[in-house]
Amino acid sequence: MITRILTTATLLLLPAAAFAGDSHKCDEPVQTCLDTMVKELKTTGFIGVELDDEKGPQHLVVTKVVPKTAAEEAGIEAGDVLVALDGLAFGKANREAMSKIKVPGQKVTCTIRRDGKKMDLPLTLRPMPADVMAKYIGDHMMKHATLPKDATAKK
Repeated sequence: MITRILTTATLLLLPAAAFAGDSHKCDEPVQTCLDTMVKELKTTGFIGVELDDEKGPQHLVVTKVVPKTAAEEAGIEAGDVLVALDGLAFGKANREAMSKIKVPGQKVTCTIRRDGKKMDLPLTLRPMPADVMAKYIGDHMMKHATLPKDATAKK
């Protein structure tokens, strides 16, 4: 199972850290990657869910709802499948348009599927909490950043 933290930047596009379907290392130097992630995540709306996206962006299954977040207040539950945000279906075709829905404080409608029924849940995007951001960036650095060649050669 693959777990991702959902921000509007990670819906399908996160400049420094990839989301759905990415399996390659970052091409950027570690510090550049870190700086880009911090800058982007500080200005990106946070919904408050973790996802299993193993089956791809059309099957984003909520595995956890972070307490005291917009998702919890909107009534999103573990097991829900995220379908759309402001009418834009999750998927590569809507990547660019979806990346523009990202400002903390912005009101959006999240469409979910629960028990075979679609539901529209209004929520307001929030800033990502510092502890969640640190975990997300740390996970990315461990999985995607590469060490300089000379650092691995020294003993």
